[in-house]
Amino acid sequence: MSLPDASSVPPQDPEAALEASLSLVAGRRGVPMLVSLREAGRRHPPVTVAPAPEEDGTDALLAAEFEEFHARLAPAAGGGEAGVIAALQALAHRHLGPGRPAGSGGTGAARTTPTGEGRVSAAETAADLRAGRFLRVVNYHNTPASWKDELVEELRGYARDFATVGVADLEHFATTGRWPGGRPGLLPVFYEGYRDNYEIAAAACEEAGVTGWFFVCTRFVDTPVAEQYTFAPAHRIKLVDENRPGERLAMTWEEIADLHRRGHVVTPHTASHALARTTLTADDIAREVSEPKRLMDAVTGGSAPATAWLEGTGWSGESAADRAVAASGYRFVFGNTMVQRLPG
Repeated sequence: MSLPDASSVPPQDPEAALEASLSLVAGRRGVPMLVSLREAGRRHPPVTVAPAPEEDGTDALLAAEFEEFHARLAPAAGGGEAGVIAALQALAHRHLGPGRPAGSGGTGAARTTPTGEGRVSAAETAADLRAGRFLRVVNYHNTPASWKDELVEELRGYARDFATVGVADLEHFATTGRWPGGRPGLLPVFYEGYRDNYEIAAAACEEAGVTGWFFVCTRFVDTPVAEQYTFAPAHRIKLVDENRPGERLAMTWEEIADLHRRGHVVTPHTASHALARTTLTADDIAREVSEPKRLMDAVTGGSAPATAWLEGTGWSGESAADRAVAASGYRFVFGNTMVQRLPG
């Protein structure tokens, strides 16, 4: 009897799982994450929804694992949000990463309607996991042609165990605490708006039978082709060896409209890959928050549902940029530790 290749077996201890996840980050591959789902600004207790018998207990085990991972990883990560991120990243790699066995996705559907504020703590995150107030997300960036077959296989694996998620499905889950159809959902999220996301990732999603979520930096799209190779690193948009100077590296608006027509979710990732903490003036806010949504809505004929800041900053409602996110009509803010549903 031959042993399986160690590289194909999910690491069981927290440190190894985190190291394996960080190697995916370094290799520009899909990185699984578990993130809380919060109803931004709500302070009242959650409304309990009775779980189906076959689902009972799954999320409690996940929460216990998170607490174990956090206790071991947070000190080295510096505690605070960094410690929560490390624990969630390692936990997600164990349950969703490469090499997980068929059917290992679990049944942990939500038990409650989401609640809580845009704050991060280990105790609150464990409570979210225990109650089922969380999402399974796989974060992608570049998707070069050389990776297409592997990407299709990876997405097919996720489609085998999880339901595809569109905006209406996410709204239903946020409102009722249950996924339509009963299977827990998983969101493949592609960041920055690379040309290869359109040409490779969208086709891979369709071949696997999943809905892609594409977060696009709109100034990257508007940058002249000859300047995109220098624009990207200047705005922390990382390139890979297959990217060449002078080639078009970003999607076009026509491609964005086509993704929307094909049933994928296309939404802004600010205009220029901006940080929330540096988006301070009225001009900054108009450029990075309001204008990207206006442009995307005009091109797609829809309503872009979400945004995300560079570094995954959450929404507290306390800054002018936060207030502009809500005023612009975004319904969700994606962050490093949680997805927040904004007041409608």
